[in-house]
Amino acid sequence: MSFSIDLKNELIRRSDSAVHCRIAELAGIISINGRYPENGILSIRSDNKDFGDKICRLLYNVTDRRYSFDAAYIETKHGYRVIIDNEEILTQLEEKLKLRKNDCYVDVGNLIFQRECCMRAYLRGSFLAGGSLVNPEKAYQLEIACTTSGNAEKLLEILNSLHLGGKSIKRKNRYIIYIKDGDKISDFLGATGGMKSVMEFENIRILKDIRNSINREVNCDTANINKVVNAAARQIDDIKLIEEKRGLDSLPEQLKEVATLRMMYPHLSLAELGEKLTIPIGKSGVSHRLAKINTIAEEIRKL
Repeated sequence: MSFSIDLKNELIRRSDSAVHCRIAELAGIISINGRYPENGILSIRSDNKDFGDKICRLLYNVTDRRYSFDAAYIETKHGYRVIIDNEEILTQLEEKLKLRKNDCYVDVGNLIFQRECCMRAYLRGSFLAGGSLVNPEKAYQLEIACTTSGNAEKLLEILNSLHLGGKSIKRKNRYIIYIKDGDKISDFLGATGGMKSVMEFENIRILKDIRNSINREVNCDTANINKVVNAAARQIDDIKLIEEKRGLDSLPEQLKEVATLRMMYPHLSLAELGEKLTIPIGKSGVSHRLAKINTIAEEIRKL
């Protein structure tokens, strides 16, 4: 599977407990994939069954639960559609999600994402409906394709409010919201709830940074470069193993802080790493903590 598909599968499984966040997520989905094909009908497109099931769950949670959305859940040539033709339910949706017709498209009012948690939920819904992420091995680029300029402006407003630095461009008949900064993309993944994807994204960035660091330092002493890179790579391998098997929270706070910084700054020397700690320590102190992390990793490997 692609990185983008893995991310969407993770976000599909994410569920907010607060009803107002579920309303915001559903609004994000409908703003991208909602259509009014004719009067009295709202159609919501889904690329796959898992996403369609999530849409049905959200609809069930934020409206009158006596109505069965599964009964109006149909498979089409290009995926699935949830058709809402119950006038009472449609009225509930339009009132709760602040929906407005824009020709056959759907615009969403501002009131549903006044809270920051709702902004994050709205971003998640929008990305699930119209988002894509280029494989970070190749480039850093996240996009969300919007059908109306109004919804594109709302997305940009939310991204700026959360300091995620989105930009926009019109491509054919779509308004594309995009982020090309690696740090901001990582923040976006975290904001929408894709924590597993954040770690994978950061791991890829670390490896890329190591490669780039090597390329930048080709004129330096090769032996010293290899020594630093190999040591950092071994330390990162130890940290990733502990994270996968036990989680970094299992480490004492001092070791956890060193492990987190090593993952963030694989190219730094031990002395430079020590300077970034909350309470700075010297090279030998950092080396001692990394040695303890290695001991823990070796114990895990023996299991």
